[in-house]
Amino acid sequence: MKFKSTTRILIPVEVIQIRDVTPAMRRITVAGDGLHTLVVDKPTQWMKVFFPTNNAMPPTGRAYTIRRFNAADGRMDLDFVLHGDNGPASYWVARAKPGEILSLAGPRSGYDINPSAHRHILIGDATALPAMASIVAVLPPNVQVEMFVEVSDKWEEQVLDSAAQLKTHWLHAGKQPPGTTGQLEQAIKRASFDASDCQYWVGGESSMVRAVLSHLVVERLIPRAMIHSAGYWKLGATDHRE
Repeated sequence: MKFKSTTRILIPVEVIQIRDVTPAMRRITVAGDGLHTLVVDKPTQWMKVFFPTNNAMPPTGRAYTIRRFNAADGRMDLDFVLHGDNGPASYWVARAKPGEILSLAGPRSGYDINPSAHRHILIGDATALPAMASIVAVLPPNVQVEMFVEVSDKWEEQVLDSAAQLKTHWLHAGKQPPGTTGQLEQAIKRASFDASDCQYWVGGESSMVRAVLSHLVVERLIPRAMIHSAGYWKLGATDHRE
């Protein structure tokens, strides 16, 4: 009988730059020799980030999408949504400074782009924006992309780099957490798009993802194999895993 190894290879990295992309989205650039040999070959791949703690407890690990990566420079950008400091990850991100040391593990998962798909529909809340940005960054000019994104307000909207024909519908959640207002579900139900030669990606709050997925599969009769879904978090839950 073979047992799967539980050994995790940790990559030490140093924080070299911090900047706020929007008032609620912080980009932290890390660098390390171990990143030179890292293979990141798909959009939406993620790393397990282990944050230092102020006590004797072991570092806390959370999953974050790779926003941008350069193996030659040994650098990686990770985007974090700022939403208070209730958890160890949020606490650290809000106070991070250049020179601090983190540990990374990965990369894992990733989105397989169908080369025969000429249209992509991307649906998500603010937590899914780094993943959606990584998808549109690698799509070619002959591909049409329609994005439905819910963020807090107009100040959270971002200009995304893409060679594709990109159209973005920005939805504003106001004081509620993006992904919990029902606006994304309603926007998709009202939207008119051709389901043929189209690939779908849905990410964000777990209940929203399931509702959108149900609509696409049950009401629009879109084959499940054409849809990639990822529940990043769940309202009221800590360290949600799906």
